[in-house]
Amino acid sequence: MKLLKKIFSFSHEKETAHKLYRSIVEQARDESFYRDFGVADTFDGRFDMITLHMVLVMRRLKNDVDQTRKLSQALFDFMFDDFDLNLRELGIGDMGVLSRVKKMAKAFYGRLEAYDNGLKQQDNTNLCEALQRNLYRENDATPENLAAIAAYMRQESERLNDLDIALFMNGQLEFGPAPQVSKE
Repeated sequence: MKLLKKIFSFSHEKETAHKLYRSIVEQARDESFYRDFGVADTFDGRFDMITLHMVLVMRRLKNDVDQTRKLSQALFDFMFDDFDLNLRELGIGDMGVLSRVKKMAKAFYGRLEAYDNGLKQQDNTNLCEALQRNLYRENDATPENLAAIAAYMRQESERLNDLDIALFMNGQLEFGPAPQVSKE
């Protein structure tokens, strides 16, 4: 009976997490990240862009952890349920999905720590290194692209921190514009 209740119940936290996650994915799929800033438009590249935006939101939710603990967990769970579904849609079987999701979770936590540490620093050295290592991986990013993505992350982090937590608790999340190519 508990299993059926879990499957068919959709708590307020789950509904809110779903709304937040849709906003995260929508922003992460903005074509300028891929077209203008060299992020690979692949499963891995999309995973990394979703993770980048998820980190920004999770950092904000952490500021009000007493209010947001359940929502943060629901958002994390929703993201990994979505990754699981996407892997299955790619034709990966149960055992393959399980091992890949475990690797993705480890990668997520590594990126969370690296981006969080980078954003805590005054300069962008550590953040740009983390972006090169994680977002761009084996593709060398230009210093301009790294700087633009780092500046975008800082701007969005500050903007999200300025938003009232009630907006997040109601599933309202709107990111600022994606970075634009400098026209110098």
